[in-house]
Amino acid sequence: MYGSTNSNNDDFLKVMDMKRRDFIKCLTAGLAASLIPDVKAKAAGQAGSPGTSKMNVLLIDIEDMTAASLGCYGNPLAKTPNLDRFAVGGVRFERCYCQAPMCNPSRSSFLTGLRPDSTRVYTNSDPMDRLLPEGTMSLPELLRRKVIYSINIGKLFHHTWTAEKQLGAFDRLEFCERPKGYKGRSEGYPKYLNDALKLLPRPRFRYSADPEEEKRLKELKAQRDKIWRTAKEGTREYNKARAMFQQPQANVVGDSGLLEEQEGDGRKARMAVHILEEMAKTKKQFFLSVGISKPHTPLRCPKKYLDLYDLNDIPEPQAPPERDENIPDIAKRNGRNYDIFNSHYKHPVTPLAARKAVMAYYACASFIDAQISLILDALESEGLRDNTIVIILSDHGFQLGEHNLWSKYTLFEQTTRVPLMVHIPGKMSNPAVCDEIVELVDLVPTLCELLEMPQPDNIEGTSLYPLLRRPKQPWKKAAFTVCSIAGYVGRSVRTKRWRYALWQSRKTSSQELELYDLQADPWEQNNLAKNPDYAQEKARLAAMLKAGWSGAKP
Repeated sequence: MYGSTNSNNDDFLKVMDMKRRDFIKCLTAGLAASLIPDVKAKAAGQAGSPGTSKMNVLLIDIEDMTAASLGCYGNPLAKTPNLDRFAVGGVRFERCYCQAPMCNPSRSSFLTGLRPDSTRVYTNSDPMDRLLPEGTMSLPELLRRKVIYSINIGKLFHHTWTAEKQLGAFDRLEFCERPKGYKGRSEGYPKYLNDALKLLPRPRFRYSADPEEEKRLKELKAQRDKIWRTAKEGTREYNKARAMFQQPQANVVGDSGLLEEQEGDGRKARMAVHILEEMAKTKKQFFLSVGISKPHTPLRCPKKYLDLYDLNDIPEPQAPPERDENIPDIAKRNGRNYDIFNSHYKHPVTPLAARKAVMAYYACASFIDAQISLILDALESEGLRDNTIVIILSDHGFQLGEHNLWSKYTLFEQTTRVPLMVHIPGKMSNPAVCDEIVELVDLVPTLCELLEMPQPDNIEGTSLYPLLRRPKQPWKKAAFTVCSIAGYVGRSVRTKRWRYALWQSRKTSSQELELYDLQADPWEQNNLAKNPDYAQEKARLAAMLKAGWSGAKP
């Protein structure tokens, strides 16, 4: 059953039962105790919609998840029943786009309501806190002004060392590095959960089931840690040491050798359940953000989730590169992969290797689906569901071999389109699919309106509150995404049918253009930018890109 503990861990269950009977109830409830109320009963209506300003907020931020990997977004192979069920109970945004296809610039954007050209954060190494415009208020800082008890578990901003002030605004931080001088609460994993962990079987391996690969990765990690003991975070030496271990590790896919309770995301989910128990007792209004790491590489998870899939059912990646027409090299990262199948991968990326990687990605999605179920079930069992806004999103998508590309750092649909699902208790959140274009930069203004917090004057997103009430109304004309790689900055505008992108060299006047008709060419394989038959459409979209986001507002 999704979200339940492993049936062979009787000692684990005994400890949990002794220490937290309600916690066990939450864990074993599975799908029967889902967050989502009965849709028919919901549709029967309630007398008016409750106010939202006093509601709690649960924000679940999934790292590196493409919308196309979820059942509720149309993938027939994906086994994500809990997220699929959650999507049925609220508003699922079909066309949500990130503002940058990598962690740091995307998070810097959607946590401030500013776009990359305003945050000046374009890459994962840009120091956010030194680049943000003076006076920029991030989401946790806005919450502090509202006097909402705020908790963060796991990754939210890309680096703690570039978000000291922003993370320092949280009342409680768990499973993330604390800012210097942090004065909030940080208790670590509860003793009863640690005691239960000690009763579980030891991991079968740490990094790889291959003994030689396991040995090599352990040695690389030891070298990295030695350098990190003296290197300053963010320096070239520090980043080089990180890549020394991270890049080879990213190429390992499949079985993690762990049980789900031992996985980082499994522990974060159980920590979230523990904190929800606490918050239910205190009756405080709270904001809880939970950063889920998978399906970020390495694409490894407990074997039970790999066993959900049959490799024979996994097709080869879509958009084979031999069918690409007129696509500029920079749009395909000059043929380089920066994450999985990177330069440390010493073998050909065969069709079999590609299918195994896709299956591992889907298995990771199933694993986190089960962990998220624990958190959603806890809202139900602790009586918090009817007073908690729940938002589930991803910071950007992920290429799964399309155009022979893997991971992020592109402007293609698989990387820029992300899942966004919102559930608001009461009549306001009638089940709906919104087909209008929205963007992650809309998160801060949406929460400002829902929680009745003053909105900063420089916000560059648009509150989704009207769409949450009437999802079918016309909305934005386009979404805008920026990608900085290999000496180029690519700027893309995405309408419902078309995508146009301009790649500009940082050092020369060199430019490359892309134009795709996604209605006729959903995998973006035929670049029409040089086709004279589409000159008028290209000019229209170029003008829209130049006008920017303010010209595409609803």
